[in-house]
Amino acid sequence: MATPSSNRPDLDDSINVHEAHASLGDDSVAVGREKSIRENGMEPVGLWMMLACAGVLLAGGAVLGKGGGMFAYDELVQEDYMRAPAPGGEEVILPPAPAGQMFAKEGAKIYGKCIGCHGADGGGGNGIPPLAGSEWVTGNTDQLSQIILNGLKGPISVAGVEYNNNMPAMRDGLGPKELAYIMTYIRNEWGNSASIVTPEMASAALAIADTGGNGQVDVAKLKASHDKMLPGEPLDPETLLDPETLEPVDAPASE
Repeated sequence: MATPSSNRPDLDDSINVHEAHASLGDDSVAVGREKSIRENGMEPVGLWMMLACAGVLLAGGAVLGKGGGMFAYDELVQEDYMRAPAPGGEEVILPPAPAGQMFAKEGAKIYGKCIGCHGADGGGGNGIPPLAGSEWVTGNTDQLSQIILNGLKGPISVAGVEYNNNMPAMRDGLGPKELAYIMTYIRNEWGNSASIVTPEMASAALAIADTGGNGQVDVAKLKASHDKMLPGEPLDPETLLDPETLEPVDAPASE
């Protein structure tokens, strides 16, 4: 009996495994057995299984076809359907709020797009004019609206200081309500005090901007064409408004 040449008792280094297998030939029992073994998941699907799957598909197709408009919106949703309130709770209805307070709250959110240039305190800096204490902000609303909507080019004097920078148009995302909010906010923040700009006035400002070519304005154009207030009925800051419609509501009866 030969002594193994390593600590592997069943394999001698003198045996060439490939040659040993080749000597058996393709017709050997061991080779045939190994060729017949299939990897997991590679077994052929039985005929009965295929027939069963086909039957399920046919039955499902028949049900869907017979259902007709089972996926039609009009058949699934009732007319004048209203979603029921969440269990355990009732629909929250926001109470009326003073116009000045409401506009300022919404305008503060929009002002987030302006902080990068004009600062959180409205003080400007680095060649950017301030909004706090600016006569262009608290003055005629047509001028202010066109600066916001169209942008500003060329020199401008603010609170006695000359500036000459380039302001891009900020019209994107500003509808009548949003423009009214941001104008009212900056006109009454950081010590500023001025009248409310209503959505009606803001609509007029947007119409004016549409007819003006949408190019940047300069001081000469502002003074020549926009040195006036926007048309519209003034609104008292204490007027209670519906937060959804922005329409005035009657004051609640005192108890």
